[in-house]
Formats: sequence, structure tokens, C-alpha cells
Amino acid sequence: MSIKLTCLYKTRLFSLRLQAKNYLVTRKYSQIQTHDQKVRTLKMNLKKFALGIALLIFTCFAVYTVNTAHSRAEKAQTENATETTATPQTEEATIKTPDGIEIFPVIGLGDPKAPVYLVEYASLSCTHCAEFHQSILPRLKEDYIDQGKVFIEFRDYPTSKSGLDATMLTRCMDEKRQYKFMDLLFQTQDMWAFTEDQTPLFQNAKLAGMNQEAIDKCLADDVLKQQVLDTIKRGQQRYSVSSTPTVIAYPTNEKMKGLTNYKTIQKQIDRALKAAEK
Repeated sequence: MSIKLTCLYKTRLFSLRLQAKNYLVTRKYSQIQTHDQKVRTLKMNLKKFALGIALLIFTCFAVYTVNTAHSRAEKAQTENATETTATPQTEEATIKTPDGIEIFPVIGLGDPKAPVYLVEYASLSCTHCAEFHQSILPRLKEDYIDQGKVFIEFRDYPTSKSGLDATMLTRCMDEKRQYKFMDLLFQTQDMWAFTEDQTPLFQNAKLAGMNQEAIDKCLADDVLKQQVLDTIKRGQQRYSVSSTPTVIAYPTNEKMKGLTNYKTIQKQIDRALKAAEK
């Protein structure tokens, strides 16, 4: 009986030891699994973080590339516009107009002492004005302006809010840049003139050398705005200007007609040239 109890006791003790050992092994294995799981989770999170950083870098690079390409294209467009157009006068403030209306320094093309002096009332947002500058003006330049026969002055006559803003920005620029900026606005008119979004207009102004602070200050200048409105008023009073473009030829003091027909314009300029010879 004593031997039997001893055997049972030893068997039970061995069983308990075995269970304890199994528990320790199982716990150790569980700890190892938990550690491995944490390591795998950490690695996964690191991969996600690295992927996010890579994606961010790629996005920034793509945006930079697109913006750079856009800026280069606009710069090239500006350079092309200035290269294909006659060089504007650089001493506009000294030019005396034949009608004595000199609210602003003159923006013009050609020799101010040419026998024929043209005054064009134009709006930068006017499609007919843009057509005149892109289709008719290059021919006038070749046949008359470059020959020293005609000088043309561009006078402000904005017919819309966007046209008024564009006119004010033009007048806020250095005089040497005003004609080039005006020419750029005519070439890009469909991008800025017919939308309430001022961003495209501001981008053109920045390409011409203005910063946002200068743009905001310019458009808030009530004195400048009144001067533009005075130019419109004088054009209405002196020449009954009611639409754009309106061109007056001196010395005949004739309001030119048929501004979309180059032959009609030629006849009127030739008539003014003959009058200047007398």
C-alpha cells in the first residue's frame, strides 16, 4: 500500500511538473509570437511610411515640373509677343498729343514726329480691338509705321471690369514695359478677359515684373481709376466715342471707319498723308 501511494505521488508530481513545463513553453512561444507580430507590424508601418514619403516627393516633383514648364511656356510667349511687334517708344512722357489730351504718358508705336498721328481708343478686353492689334496693326507697322509715316497712340477706353483692371495694371507698370504688357494681354485675351477669376490676369502681370503686393496696391488706387474714367469721358466729349476700337487720324481729325478692312484704312491714312503735305 505504501509503495502504491508513493508511486501515485511520484506520478502526480511528474504530471504537475510536465504541465508546468508545458505552460512555460507555451507562454514563451506566445511571447515569441507576439514579438514577431510586433516586428511584422512595425515593418509594415515603416513600409507604408516610406511609400507615403516617396509618393509625396513624386507629387511635389510633378507639380514643380508642370509649373516650371508652364512658366517657361508663358515666358516664351511673352518673348515672342515682344519680338514680333514694333518696339514701343521709351520716352512716352515727352510726347505731345495733337489734341492736348495727356492724362497719362503716351503708349504708342513709331516716330511721334511722323506726319500722320493716329489715336486709338481701345479696351484690352475688347475682341475687335484684339483682332485689330493682331491682324491690322502688323500691316500698318510694315507699310507706314516702320517707314516713319505714321505714329499710333493707344488710349484707354475699358468697357468691362476686367478691362478696367487690365488698364490700371498697365498704367502701374514701368513705362518701358507698358506696350509689351498690353500686347501680351491682347494675345492672351481669351484666358483672362471673360472670367471673374482674376488669377490669369495676375499671372500675366507677374510675368511682366509685378508682385502680388504691387498688384493689390495698384487696383486699390482710386486716383488712378478716376484718371482712367476721365480718359473715357474726354473721348466721349471730344470724339463721341461709343465703341472700341475707335481711331482718329491727324491732321485730318477724321474718325476712321472700316477698321476690319485694311484697304479702307489705307485710303484714310493716305488721305491724311496728303493733308500733312500741304
